Amino acid sequence: MSDVQLARFKDVPSQGARFAKEMGVPLGAYQKMTAEEFFLVMSSPTLGGPFATDPGISEDQGLIAAIVKCSPGQGPYLHAHYNTLESFTCLSGKFWITWGDEGEHEAFLDTFDTIAVPRGVVRTFASATDDSDSHILGFIRGDTPDDFADVAMMPAAAIDLDTTFGAGTSDKIKDIGWRFDAGVVTPNLQVSPEEMEACIARFTDIQPNSVAGAKIYAVMHPDSTKAAITGDLGEMAQIIEIAPGAEMHAYARSRSKETLMCLTSGISMGWAPDLKTDQTLDLWDTVTLQPGITRRISNPGDTPARVLSLLIGSENEAFNDVVMG
Repeated sequence: MSDVQLARFKDVPSQGARFAKEMGVPLGAYQKMTAEEFFLVMSSPTLGGPFATDPGISEDQGLIAAIVKCSPGQGPYLHAHYNTLESFTCLSGKFWITWGDEGEHEAFLDTFDTIAVPRGVVRTFASATDDSDSHILGFIRGDTPDDFADVAMMPAAAIDLDTTFGAGTSDKIKDIGWRFDAGVVTPNLQVSPEEMEACIARFTDIQPNSVAGAKIYAVMHPDSTKAAITGDLGEMAQIIEIAPGAEMHAYARSRSKETLMCLTSGISMGWAPDLKTDQTLDLWDTVTLQPGITRRISNPGDTPARVLSLLIGSENEAFNDVVMG
């Protein structure tokens, strides 16, 4: 793997039409599985199937990141993840997160809000924006490739597919690895609205810290005292905000891999070895950097710039590894 990989969002294809054709199912059936448009920003080549085909960044680090677009009210079927931790950050517009075996609970996400849905909870999302498309980032973390074969739809989804799109549609989708046995083999976890609220980081409620010339909004951390959400031992998320015309001090991470996704356009970023040569990054462009690579981020614009930082490490201490450049 390269020490630095860059995915420009404009070059990441929407996968729906391609996979619907390859699977021999109507596009609408595929969209019921993944949402209206599915852009695979980052995945591991070891996973196989549609979640490893032509990602913007091919990075074997136990993290999938995908941006999905939904028209008003649109979203995929209820589904569960039993071994991986699935989280969502609202990138544009607003979303409903629905959960429970019958989708009986819901929570509202505004722009830049993040939710980490506990493993084993049946969940889905749908756009809550009335007059335009909305985008949400889904990022899924697992420890081994086998962990990612854990996505299961509710049995009712298979019935709906065959009723809506024709007999045998669900069998074609099963052939590429999707399941329709949520709650059948493994009991689903039941979470109350009060418990789920503790899994949500509401961006406007986070008090930032000033670090290295930037404001840091602590979204997710294994230690709940340090962030809005308690994550798991291998994942950390934060939003970095840089003032207009300002530059964040150059830094590296000695142990953890960092993925940086632009939440606003026009950000300048440079990294070693040619640290002074900047790349101009636009909305949702994404960079993955291996440990030890020095990076610098600046904001030449006249409004605050924001970047989502996702960190993957093997243990809590892996995230206390910032080395100033």
